[in-house]
Amino acid sequence: MQKNRYQIYLQEDFSFNLRHSCRYWQEAVLQASSWSNDDKQKVYIFDTLATSNDEDVYWVDTSGQPMATGHRSHPGYEDIRLTPIATLSMLQLTETLNVGNTVTLLRPLDDVNDELCHLSEASEQFDMLSGAYMMDSPLSRQHHPENDVALMVYQQDSLIATAMFSRYIEDHRFPSHLSELCYELSLHTVYVEPEFRGMGIAASLANTIVNIARSDMASLHRTLLTMNIRLKPWFSALALTAGGEAICDILSEAFVEMNDDVIEELMDDGFTISYQDPIISVESLAV
Repeated sequence: MQKNRYQIYLQEDFSFNLRHSCRYWQEAVLQASSWSNDDKQKVYIFDTLATSNDEDVYWVDTSGQPMATGHRSHPGYEDIRLTPIATLSMLQLTETLNVGNTVTLLRPLDDVNDELCHLSEASEQFDMLSGAYMMDSPLSRQHHPENDVALMVYQQDSLIATAMFSRYIEDHRFPSHLSELCYELSLHTVYVEPEFRGMGIAASLANTIVNIARSDMASLHRTLLTMNIRLKPWFSALALTAGGEAICDILSEAFVEMNDDVIEELMDDGFTISYQDPIISVESLAV
């Protein structure tokens, strides 16, 4: 069965939602035109079969006319992806804790929701964030199960700490700038059971998160440089407590230093790369 070539996306604020697909261009334009007269949303047509270097994203104005956005198809876009969680686990990026009989596992966030319920305070913090802040971003994100991650610290099968975060690469079809894509690391919460606090667990989890971002960014830089696209690093977080503010400060500084290190390593490997200042967006609700 022939695949529908044209996809129609509706933009509301910074969210791009696939609403329809069509086999023929005329059908796609007609369907997109029926939605384009709403001032609260923009309508785009994406040509999934555009050949290399051809226009493939069109904005449909309120009169129903499609206009090219300047985005062009490139085979390299298929290689823009985050490091899979399974691969990250094998890279042994987690730090060794100075707490006996502990192990730190990296798992998809969707797989650990039931376990997190046993950490009541962490679960409450995550519920506060997941409904609003996790999706509050000025970037058009590529959503994938690999985005949302949990670091789980166990001592003799008991969960004693967790760090929950997400990482995103901006959707190349709807970038903020045609010459760059953003990589976003978004911290949701770091929680350590009270009797294990003051042992460096939270700081160690923060360092592990930065190690994971380093793996992502090094790989993304190498892919995007072949396409003359810059990678723009972004760290976002919302601190709910004074302890959360401290962790956000640690992560912010480490994220900037990591970005510098990755750039230097790429230059040492012979890549021509321009420095991009990281965007740091940390808000606080701590009293």
